[in-house]
Amino acid sequence: MDELRKIDLAFLNRYYESNRSNILVVYGHRNVEQNALLFKFIENRRSVFYTARSLSSTEQILLWSKELMEGGSAFPEKPTYTDIFNVSINAAGRNSVIFVIKNFEYIVKASKSFMKELVDFMDKNGKFRQILVLLVSSDVSWVENNMVQTLGSLSANIAGFRKIKPLPFSELRSHFKNMPYKDAVLTYSVLGGQTLLWRYFDDSLSFKENVCKNILDPGSFLYGEALRLTEYSLRETSVYHTLLSEMARGVNKLNDLYHATGFSRAKISVYLKTLIHHDFAYKAYSFGNAGRENVMKGVYKIADPLLDFYFRFIFPNESSLLQMPADKFYDIFISAGIQSYANEYFKSVCREYVLRLEERGLLPFEIGDEGEWIGKEGTIDIIAQSDMGDTALGLCSWQKMITHEDLTKLEYCAKKARLEGDVIYLFSTAGFDEWLQDAALKPGSKLRLIGIDELTNG
Repeated sequence: MDELRKIDLAFLNRYYESNRSNILVVYGHRNVEQNALLFKFIENRRSVFYTARSLSSTEQILLWSKELMEGGSAFPEKPTYTDIFNVSINAAGRNSVIFVIKNFEYIVKASKSFMKELVDFMDKNGKFRQILVLLVSSDVSWVENNMVQTLGSLSANIAGFRKIKPLPFSELRSHFKNMPYKDAVLTYSVLGGQTLLWRYFDDSLSFKENVCKNILDPGSFLYGEALRLTEYSLRETSVYHTLLSEMARGVNKLNDLYHATGFSRAKISVYLKTLIHHDFAYKAYSFGNAGRENVMKGVYKIADPLLDFYFRFIFPNESSLLQMPADKFYDIFISAGIQSYANEYFKSVCREYVLRLEERGLLPFEIGDEGEWIGKEGTIDIIAQSDMGDTALGLCSWQKMITHEDLTKLEYCAKKARLEGDVIYLFSTAGFDEWLQDAALKPGSKLRLIGIDELTNG
């Protein structure tokens, strides 16, 4: 199990090992694997596992009670959720019981009584034995923005929340053991850390072969997944798709989106907020408070890599895709732009590298805060700062050599941001010019050159 999931598991185990009865909410993006974590948690522990479906409350209860009856349990003619809870703990005696209810939002949306019945059941029985309830959901927006309002005062009975996040690049590399480093970065720029999508790529194939076979082929699962994501979560897809298309092209400021789409600024703001609620987009913020007059404000970007890739390369060219072989489409419409596209995701790979340096004690200080700086005249890809003000700056260049001129531009941006770099990390998969190589070797140099070898083995 990877490190991030070990932390998630430790969170759940703390509640179990407390021997107290509690209700927890566990949620995350629908393409981020949750089952492996849940099954590991309930392994060798008395548990009840139920996957809710989008049904009426009556039908939901019938399905759940039917599943339990197949295990030998008996129910009254017209069971309630309370009956289900009681039957589930009867065989446990005084032992701890874990309830795992997947897609619980389907139950809550259809039943006004479910949460009250659950809370009443916990109040009555949770004193005599430990009852731990995991309410699990893949609807991030509903959990974060609507659940508390839906549950009202009953939401106060939820003891903790755990968002299961996408895995970092290092875990994708561990998963695809035979995949070359550069192909792994490209794959991460399309699939991100959404582990359920990883199963569709094959590390015995090149990146191009994987894209052609598993995304561009109309019969492949990933071909339609981007639109399934938006159509499952959003209503007026024509508006959302218009915004995503423009953002994928690099139109990412509110005013620019207004001029590009013709939608009102108020409408764009509302729809962007909804995209953010679903983890489909994010508003980029610059690090720190100094130099705010030089910061580019109100920058919006696509957060979901599969959506980003789809709206950048496939959506605007779909007519062509259906009229030519996948490999020809790749050569014409993807090949030229994929490297500049991947550069944005390479930044997060490099940021992860810096955080791993800190974990190993190889960074000169402990990181108190980190981020990026988006200036009107340039960006600083990585900023890591200690609580005492020690600062590391980073520049990331995918498939392009870094030169002395690039360093000068970085130092110019740092001055605009009112930051002094105690150490400067330059990341490049295409090397560094002679000036930088010589400068990095001088005693006391604050330059650290991280090339393809260090990245591959780091």
